[in-house]
Amino acid sequence: MDEMIFEVIEFAIEKEQEAVDFYNGLAEKVKQPELKVEIKKLAGMEAAHKRKLQELNPADPFWSEKKSITNLKIAEYMVEEEVTDSMDLQDILVVAMKRELAAKRLYLDLAQLSIDASVKKMFEKLADEEAEHKNFFEKIWDEKVLKDN
Repeated sequence: MDEMIFEVIEFAIEKEQEAVDFYNGLAEKVKQPELKVEIKKLAGMEAAHKRKLQELNPADPFWSEKKSITNLKIAEYMVEEEVTDSMDLQDILVVAMKRELAAKRLYLDLAQLSIDASVKKMFEKLADEEAEHKNFFEKIWDEKVLKDN
């Protein structure tokens, strides 16, 4: 088993759990009921992503066929800002969009590293779903922030 692949999968699982926690916390802070429902749905989607990643078996032979990963680019997937009670909707949307963009980039990079076609497809699908989440927040930005300014 390639230890780096295992570490990358574990990192992705941790990021998905962080997303679940982030969206559950965000849903508690949002005042609009319809937005709260949609954010809770996103938390459920992120939990499903986590389950998909947990089902991967790094001991499968195709993982050991990979060339070594010298740069995991973990810093590229980090989001520095945390949501605080003092943030307004605009600030919250910026953090959410950045989180989803980082997740999309992570899954696209993992797809490129995958030799197994089904694993590659799974990572590409996860990237697409993260792009949809980003788009969800961008639409809110367009409707709420741009119209207000």
